[in-house]
Amino acid sequence: MLFKGRELLLVRSPSGVWTFPKGLVEAGENPEETALREVLEETGVRGRIVTPLGEINYWYVREGEKIKKKVVLYLMDYVEGEPKPSWEVKEARFVPVEEVSGLLKYKGDREVFEKAIKVKAL
Repeated sequence: MLFKGRELLLVRSPSGVWTFPKGLVEAGENPEETALREVLEETGVRGRIVTPLGEINYWYVREGEKIKKKVVLYLMDYVEGEPKPSWEVKEARFVPVEEVSGLLKYKGDREVFEKAIKVKAL
């Protein structure tokens, strides 16, 4: 979860859902490396990890197979780059923190966002 001042970096998935950049841990990678890589790959923005925020567990279906996914989320500060979509996401942009809750569909996303706001003291 990457902040640039009072704005938060969000991505819109191919299904149209606003969420945070995230992805699968690759071989030889730790969760922190995955978080930084996924933010960069999905949005073109570089971040710096400040602190862990927790994890979200959920199920999704790919090619008819039900898959359980665990996402470890980190509070990040902006380093450089301008948001742009990748092949994985329809849109990437910084959103004012006051508008984020209204865009997030999933309960887990909203809960970790509220935790991040408290940690950032915004």
